[in-house]
Amino acid sequence: MSTKYRARNLRNMIASAKREQKAGTIDDYKEYIKDQMRYQLSEGMKPSDFGLLDLFENLVSDGGEMLRGEQVSESAGNVTTADFALIGEQLVINAVMEAYSLASLVGDKLVTVFPSDIQETEEIPGVAVAADEFDTPVPQGHPYPLIGLQPSIIRLPAAVKRGRILQITREMIKRDRTGLLLQRAGSAGEALGLNKEKRILDTVIGADPSYVRKNEARATYADSAAGTNMGFDNLATEILTDLTDIRLLDEQFNAISDPDINEPLNTTPTTILCGRDLSWQAKSIVSNIQVRDGDITNAPAIQGINSGNRLPFDLEIIRSEHLIRRLMARTGEGGLTSGTRALANAHWFFGNFKKAFKYKEIWGIFSEQAPMNNEAQFTSDVWFRLKVGEYGVPAAVEPRVVIRSGGTVAS
Repeated sequence: MSTKYRARNLRNMIASAKREQKAGTIDDYKEYIKDQMRYQLSEGMKPSDFGLLDLFENLVSDGGEMLRGEQVSESAGNVTTADFALIGEQLVINAVMEAYSLASLVGDKLVTVFPSDIQETEEIPGVAVAADEFDTPVPQGHPYPLIGLQPSIIRLPAAVKRGRILQITREMIKRDRTGLLLQRAGSAGEALGLNKEKRILDTVIGADPSYVRKNEARATYADSAAGTNMGFDNLATEILTDLTDIRLLDEQFNAISDPDINEPLNTTPTTILCGRDLSWQAKSIVSNIQVRDGDITNAPAIQGINSGNRLPFDLEIIRSEHLIRRLMARTGEGGLTSGTRALANAHWFFGNFKKAFKYKEIWGIFSEQAPMNNEAQFTSDVWFRLKVGEYGVPAAVEPRVVIRSGGTVAS
């Protein structure tokens, strides 16, 4: 579909909106145009189909003359530069949001979003009830005893706001015949998503410790099996070679107790997180439908084959090259020894990530347009401006349910 054809459809949409505005059937012309653009973009229109120069020349009355600097009087009945700005803004917004959502990122799979209005450090109160509370029966006719509640307070760090302003100038529109401008605008969304990805991964790998329980800060991954109510051991060294290594980490997982009631963790591991290189091995283990058993080192050296995957629960494999880069970049922090690619690739993580980590979100990624006919439009030929950003912070809330293995020792 040519730009002229698309521009004609947009002109018809704008003309229809102006007629309805004149007839009093729509209250807000600008919001109506934005809603129509959102609908068309949701129905298959793509920002990459447009070059802003071609769109301006074919959409705006006397658009070519305007870009050449000729004096043109805009008529209220025609498509104006203000109409073009409404269309262009929605194309840029969609390009930004599409790039953000389509980036190959895994961070959102590793955290549970925790909506919050508290920008500062925040405490999440909780209580725990020990099963032993119910050991003693209630005799007939006697009152029920009061239950003993164990307070358990987790502290979340202060949220951080991030964002930038993207502005489209007259000169940029004049040069954009190929649609490259909208592609570059989309990179703002991708960069914002990547920044969030890095911060989540830095929390997940333990480089940015944020776990505070009962006013006591601890490393995300620790080897402290006894002594205090914070004790746990979620560090391992097993190389991910076969099913045995997953079983060993599962046994270690089972040995960790709930810090409030000293009972087993009521959680089943759901995920293996690793780099792309190790994911091939992980996939072959998790998907293996035949396992050989038997002693082949002694006579009669008989080995059998057991059919069926022996994993007692399903495991999702999440693989990420960004994980490897963060492990290498943050080596030496949080107990990490992952300074080379080989060492980083050997690392793998096992557990229930969404229970272990939260993303405290004041607001998610957003886009907001500057008002039309603003000062920058007059003084600097900025035809429209867009602000993109997000406000949040990742945090460890229960690191006991994820184990980190450095992958240095064969089982």
